[in-house]
Amino acid sequence: MSRTVLDAALLHSVIGGYDPMDSTSIDAPVPPVLEAARRADVKGLRIGVVKELGGEGYQPGVRARFEESVQLLVDAGAEVVEVSCPSFDYALAAYYLILPSEASSNLAKFDAMRYGLRVLPEGVKDPSAEQVMAASRDAGFGDEVKRRIILGTYALSSGYYDAYYGQAQKVRTLITRDFAAAFASVDVLVSPASPGVAFPLGAKLDDPLAMYRQDLATIPSNLYGGPAMSLPVGLSEGLPVGLQVMAPTMRDDLLYLVGGALEAALHDRWGGPLLASAPELEV
Repeated sequence: MSRTVLDAALLHSVIGGYDPMDSTSIDAPVPPVLEAARRADVKGLRIGVVKELGGEGYQPGVRARFEESVQLLVDAGAEVVEVSCPSFDYALAAYYLILPSEASSNLAKFDAMRYGLRVLPEGVKDPSAEQVMAASRDAGFGDEVKRRIILGTYALSSGYYDAYYGQAQKVRTLITRDFAAAFASVDVLVSPASPGVAFPLGAKLDDPLAMYRQDLATIPSNLYGGPAMSLPVGLSEGLPVGLQVMAPTMRDDLLYLVGGALEAALHDRWGGPLLASAPELEV
């Protein structure tokens, strides 16, 4: 979204706020993100390292850059403790039941009759509505979207709703409770942004599950509905490593406090922004 934490805060302060035409918009003041980004002070802040979002499955270089970044926050005056959120272990499975179900429901309106692309089936003189719908959806949706629609339709189907979608929503509640318990003792949570660095273009297309696992660390915040930020903290195998900061709902400003402080520490260490001087930062 931006090259610096302050730029992200400037964007946030412009697009944030209540929109009476948006039913998902919160009628509340925008947290002071710009002030937080400029202050960038973590002295006295309690930061929790999520036990479940690290260790096995995370590349060694990712773990190393993350641990170095956490130490920089300690050096800047933050108190760091380990926090356990056991329900996070089930977040990936829950998310990939809830998300496809919502995709299946929300994309159903793109039927070539009311919304979206309209494609006529080849070789059919007087196609039926069903044939036009099938041809349009086949042409208009990519493989991954089709995969999620099929998964979601199955999860919401009669006889499977309670066993799959209903159970996933229960896991979502447990994850929300884990966040609430964690934020009762710490101000923010941190973790790697992903288990590994970027993979070659197209490398995981034949293994969707491997691709989904790259979302492992960011999924819990999506299910919880709280704000989160990812920022670059170094390189592994010549590619950027991200650190994720998660905050309680309506405390977006805490993200910018931590992000700004860490960015400043990294700037002092390297003598320039990571993205502007990556070739000289081989580690």
